[in-house]
Amino acid sequence: MSTTVTDRAPHGGSSSRLSGTLGPLSIVFMVVAAAAPLTIFVSTPVNMLNSNGAGIAFDYVVGPLVLLLFGAGFAAMSVHVQKAGAFYSYITAALGRPVGVGSGFLAMLGYLLFQSFVYMLLGFTVEGTLQSFFGAALLPWWGWTMISMVLVALLGYGNIDLSAKVLSVALVLEVVVIVVLDVAILAGGGGPEGIQLAPYVAGGTLTNGSLALGVLFGISVGMGFEATAIFRDEARDPSRTIPRAIFMTLIGAALFYGVAVWAWMQAYGPTGVMDAVTADPANVIFTTAAEWVGPIFMHVVTVLAVTSMFACVLSYHNIVTRYLHSLGHSVLPARLTWVHRRHQSPYVASVVTSAIGAVILLAILFSGLDPFVVFGWEIAVGTLCPLILFTLTSVAIFRFFRRNKGLPVSRWASTFSPILSFILLGSIAAVALMNFSVLSAADPAVNVALQLLPVVVFLVGVGVALLTRRFRAHRYETLREHGRARTAPEADGPAAEPVEANR
Repeated sequence: MSTTVTDRAPHGGSSSRLSGTLGPLSIVFMVVAAAAPLTIFVSTPVNMLNSNGAGIAFDYVVGPLVLLLFGAGFAAMSVHVQKAGAFYSYITAALGRPVGVGSGFLAMLGYLLFQSFVYMLLGFTVEGTLQSFFGAALLPWWGWTMISMVLVALLGYGNIDLSAKVLSVALVLEVVVIVVLDVAILAGGGGPEGIQLAPYVAGGTLTNGSLALGVLFGISVGMGFEATAIFRDEARDPSRTIPRAIFMTLIGAALFYGVAVWAWMQAYGPTGVMDAVTADPANVIFTTAAEWVGPIFMHVVTVLAVTSMFACVLSYHNIVTRYLHSLGHSVLPARLTWVHRRHQSPYVASVVTSAIGAVILLAILFSGLDPFVVFGWEIAVGTLCPLILFTLTSVAIFRFFRRNKGLPVSRWASTFSPILSFILLGSIAAVALMNFSVLSAADPAVNVALQLLPVVVFLVGVGVALLTRRFRAHRYETLREHGRARTAPEADGPAAEPVEANR
């Protein structure tokens, strides 16, 4: 991979592209860690209460499969738009840089809000865990949140391989404890109703409550797969590694979460599980662990819930950092593109990401708002952002391949996948908007402000791109990413017009 040096940076680094040798499994570990499997597993009872109850195991299978439909076209774009940037790059390639930059800003908003939520949740969890173990937490929740921010900042500053190893270990441990619990339940023959499958996929169960919200929660367990493309420059063989990582992430999510939640529900049965969930939604997973494996195992699950959240915020940090690095090559300050000589990391973008996270936390602390109220706000807006981007990217994929008809790509990936994903994901985005108050738990005035936030951030990004084109035209036109669309060989017909990934 070629490296374009535009200026010298401190620490012997330079303004350049990232590089690396990450394989598909390493990238999968990083993006799946962002989903925080154990955190999702522990929060599933709450999701059950807010959606269609025991039907959520079905939702957790359907959600990632809907995203897999989108993933076909997305994977094709990763081959033909050869640059990092994910949503930003692909939307730019088809719809122009102003819309692409707006999308990049919107993507960062979503990741930063989810990161903020998990940072605070991590602080509360550490405080509660230490209180239960030792009778004292030593620091308030925000103190533990700040410590986690410092650790994430240090890891983000270093080489991506170190972060990948940390995330891989955390992810493996999370999966192991979930599997141990599920195996114990299944091997023990389940609860009073035995082991059953049919009731969890029966029509009455699926529609008991809001199936639409259930599918929305199912979509959320697969979200983050798009970040596979943000690590393109650090992949060993991007044209193969990224598509493989996309499909591995989504298929793995559907199989793992669907089976894991179904197996856990066998401890109570289709008629008893909602009684258990309603009685103690926040702790029912932990009490199940204590009952079926043992109290020590329950403590292990509690500790690993903390490491799960840490892995999650570290993964979000790496993703936002790479968005900033990519945007630094076009409309944001060029210093964001600086790569550390020794660590080969986008260290300036990493420091900026850490600073933004700290500012968000301090703003919440000094505002006097109840963090648990803010949780709902951040989850609602953070869920809406990627749904908007999925829908917009579906349009971009369709338009890109219509403009480049000579490219070697299947009709499924170039046409049917983006059309169907536009319809399905657009409908799910509409469901999220219609149920926004359920997700945010805010009053009407605050809901309006929260719903407008993604629009405002998107328009700010568009404005930044237009101002750069107006006042720094030389940079806007000359600092193009090396992401030309591959053109088809003459033997396959007329060569497609080269499409810049940034225009």
